[in-house]
Amino acid sequence: MDISPFIIAFSSSLWELFKQWLFIFVEPFTQFDVAWIIVPIWLAFIFAEFFQEKEGTSFGNAISNGVVSLWVSVDWMRYITGQIVRGEAVFSGMLVLKYGIAVIVLGYGLLIIIAGIQTKKMVAYVGRIREVTYVLLMFTPFVYGIIELEWNYVFAILIFAPLFYGIIEVCDRYLPTPRAMHEEKKSTPKTTRF
Repeated sequence: MDISPFIIAFSSSLWELFKQWLFIFVEPFTQFDVAWIIVPIWLAFIFAEFFQEKEGTSFGNAISNGVVSLWVSVDWMRYITGQIVRGEAVFSGMLVLKYGIAVIVLGYGLLIIIAGIQTKKMVAYVGRIREVTYVLLMFTPFVYGIIELEWNYVFAILIFAPLFYGIIEVCDRYLPTPRAMHEEKKSTPKTTRF
């Protein structure tokens, strides 16, 4: 039995999903309105990941990450509501889904903030900037109408999440530790890291 057609079809499908996943990252930069939310997400990620969370996260970092998630979800709701008020969007299942995703991400942000304040260890898994950033980057293009949330995008988001995480982990391991982190370790008492 020749399985090469199956392997070719699977590889082709995986490649298409990968291209759609990359599209989610790239396309928001072509839309000026979306850049105002995407650029701060990326900047918060870069500075937090490589200057604060390179060796893990603290409760304070997790709380800040929760605030980023909270703020972006509120902006999503502001954007959707503005579309309705201006008559650019009508009530539909997609509109309800967009609001639903915004509410879930708002709850996610609140969960991180509350768990961080209560010093729950779970924030080490759900409150790192890389997880928060991934969620925000994946759903912002959908909320802003750049992409339609179809099953192929959902599969791409799920399948390639470990790739995003792995790339960041490799960067953390091989990029030099910023001088600011060395100086901070010398001059401040040890912070709680998970």
